[in-house]
Amino acid sequence: MDWKVFTACATCVLSLTPAIAQDHRVLIQGARVFDGTKMLGKRDVMLSNGRIAAVGKMLRIPSDTEVINGRGRTLIPGLIDGHVHVFAGAQRDALRFGVTTMFDMYSIADAATIAGWRQQRASYGRVAEADTFTAGVGATPPGGHPIELFAGQANMPLPPTLAADADANAFMAARVAGGSDYIKILQDDGARPGRRASLPAFSAARFAAVIQSAKATGKLVVVHVQQLADARIAVAGDVDVIEHAICDAPLDPALVRSIVSKGIAQTATLAVYDGISGADDARTLAADPVVAPYLSETQRGMLTLTWPRPRPADFSTALANTRMLARAGAVMIAGTDAPNPTTAFGPSLHLELALLVRAGLSPVQALAAATSAPAHVFKTPDRGRIAKGMRADLVLVEGDPTKRISDTRRIVTIWKNGYTVDRHVVPAPPGR
Repeated sequence: MDWKVFTACATCVLSLTPAIAQDHRVLIQGARVFDGTKMLGKRDVMLSNGRIAAVGKMLRIPSDTEVINGRGRTLIPGLIDGHVHVFAGAQRDALRFGVTTMFDMYSIADAATIAGWRQQRASYGRVAEADTFTAGVGATPPGGHPIELFAGQANMPLPPTLAADADANAFMAARVAGGSDYIKILQDDGARPGRRASLPAFSAARFAAVIQSAKATGKLVVVHVQQLADARIAVAGDVDVIEHAICDAPLDPALVRSIVSKGIAQTATLAVYDGISGADDARTLAADPVVAPYLSETQRGMLTLTWPRPRPADFSTALANTRMLARAGAVMIAGTDAPNPTTAFGPSLHLELALLVRAGLSPVQALAAATSAPAHVFKTPDRGRIAKGMRADLVLVEGDPTKRISDTRRIVTIWKNGYTVDRHVVPAPPGR
């Protein structure tokens, strides 16, 4: 990950229009409608003042309504990326590819920036960026992941960490006071089959105790774990979301049953594992003629980066474990872990959907993992569905992604808060 770019989020400033979009109506006629959980068939969808006003057949058309022909196309909810690390420009890049909401999983953004994200989420006016929710700074021991990525960054203090003798409750209280929408805990010593541990991590007992301190805040608790032993502790601690598929060993049936019975969600981040494996899928995505014209220089550069030492076994294990959870009925969330090498905000979510289908999800299940499922898990009930009263974040695509998932890339129109999104790439300012 390019941490210099990542940390630029601390200076990101949002410019917003008024909170309510007055008298702005759009009627999308005759599109196949996937409502976030199922295909409804051909429907009309009326958008008004930033929300969905009606879904039905042969809706009446009020005067001064913009009418969009959706026949032969499919309308889906705005896509949600359940695992990113934002930096300046990320939200704008994501929105051009129909990603209308992002869940940030570690951010050093200052209080003013986080407040700006909250302000945008309250807006129903025209905005140029995806909405952002954030974990803020995650809990990790001194030197633990991702602190190693800050090494050598000039004029930048290290983010706060949680030492073995520190008060975990106080650490969690500081996260809540700083604006974290949910609590992130990172437990990863870097060890993989054939590779020794390279990073500090919490002891097993400390990890379990930190989870309980996080849960005591009343916030959702998400954990970065990639090893089976750590996953067992996380599941025993009743976390809400496991970030990343386990990649060091197969899940056992008892653990799978526990994950499913407890309703713990899995965000597999297969796109980054795919890149780590040395696969060429990200480059192929960047060259796709329905994707390439809308890529910024940053997006194209990230998709064509490579990992220095490919680890194909990580991907094969992660894919098999994702398949096992999906077959057992676990709640799945689509997330990309952008901006790691081979991932980019926006387009990589479309690759993630394809990889989830490769892992055994149906196209409908994969679409739900990027719409209704994350909205439900993260308790953001105004998005992720096409229904009356919901936020008018929508994507109209050619074809039918409930049958062929790659059709999500064939974007015709994106609406954010009921306004059409301009997909033209805005060049980065000189010197960025």
